[in-house]
Amino acid sequence: MAEQALADIRARLPAGAEAEIYLSRSAGRGVELRRGRLDAVEDSESSGAGLRVIHEGRAGFASCGGLEPEKIRGLAAPALAQLKHSSGDYFRAFAPAAAAEGAPAGPLAATLWDESVLTGPWKEKEESLKALCAAAQAADKRVGDVLRAGYHEGRGESATANTRGLLSCERGTFAGAGASVLALQDGERQIGSSSASARKGGGFDFKRLGETAARRACALLGARQAPSGPRAVIFDPWISGEFVDLIADLLCADAVQKGKSLMARKVGLKVASPLVTFVDDPRLPGGTASSLYDDEGCATKRKTMIKDGILQDYFYDVYCANKDGRRTNASAARGSYRGRPGPAASNFYLAPGKDKRDDIIAGTKKGVLVLEVMGMHTVDPVSGEFSIGVSGLEIDGGRLGAPLRSAMISGNLLDVLSRVDAVGSDLAFYGSTGAPTFRVAELSVA
Repeated sequence: MAEQALADIRARLPAGAEAEIYLSRSAGRGVELRRGRLDAVEDSESSGAGLRVIHEGRAGFASCGGLEPEKIRGLAAPALAQLKHSSGDYFRAFAPAAAAEGAPAGPLAATLWDESVLTGPWKEKEESLKALCAAAQAADKRVGDVLRAGYHEGRGESATANTRGLLSCERGTFAGAGASVLALQDGERQIGSSSASARKGGGFDFKRLGETAARRACALLGARQAPSGPRAVIFDPWISGEFVDLIADLLCADAVQKGKSLMARKVGLKVASPLVTFVDDPRLPGGTASSLYDDEGCATKRKTMIKDGILQDYFYDVYCANKDGRRTNASAARGSYRGRPGPAASNFYLAPGKDKRDDIIAGTKKGVLVLEVMGMHTVDPVSGEFSIGVSGLEIDGGRLGAPLRSAMISGNLLDVLSRVDAVGSDLAFYGSTGAPTFRVAELSVA
């Protein structure tokens, strides 16, 4: 279909113009319980096409819902009409045919698709969610209610073709489950959550999800104000995703080229502790963001972005790579067929170390184990300055103590990275980001 669609578009292009067509279709369904009762069952389908046209450095874009040939052919006129309003930029280009090479099907492809997704009765999933709710309420007498428990799954296919001869096709499935639990004590209310995701459906431990959400909700009951002063800060894998996402955003080449990242002009330089290595692996078997190709049709590959504290690379799509006089590293992503591609991470994670979590805690004389973070989005991406709210457990003499709330930690992101002095072996993924337990030697806590 992509080849035929491109042929139809090509016939409508002026001499010297190039085009890229991106097609996608997806289907999904979900079931949700509110306070233990069935609240919603949803089914959805979506399909569409996005067309990019480049002529003499000028660009046009148009999209449509649906994959009917006449709709796709109709994209040419509005995309071409935009060319006269676009400024010339000769870094604009499409990936060559060779960029799609090196992504054979095989072991990786087999982990991305599950025939069982979107089959079978919903009643089974509803019963699994009820078991989750029962496990949460049985885990601790302070659990008042399971506010939400949900399961969703879906599958999708995409294809990219351009006038330089590139053609790539891919398909994948996805499933996810999660819960939010309310805990009560002496008029105090705390909410804890848990979630899990996979490329295959039906393999979740729903009972464990309920117990985990209950434990997190109860952990901060009775929390007191944290005393001010410098102390070690240990980050739990559950809340480290926001931190890891922030690092990923700072490594995107478009942000770097626009001067909106503190990582600009630092390739080859030390930006973190020697214990810090960040990896992006779109070839991770079963990873929720794994893929054979990026969203420009280029074959993906594993990339070490920061190695032993030294910045190695940025995330590039074709356009940003051309601006830096290099090749793309297949990091293009689209929000949907309605959008243009841009650089982004895939399965991005802080590589695990050798330390056991219990040993990291035992080796901390005075610190806090962070279980909740608020305001990570307020970190200044250019200066790296931050002041964020955290809650967690006090650490005194290597032992976990009383829960702490409403603490503020402040500093500079590069200082945080450089002060990491312990990295655990307990790497855990939540969605497409992952991290083990890790400790920052000292931060200001107020």
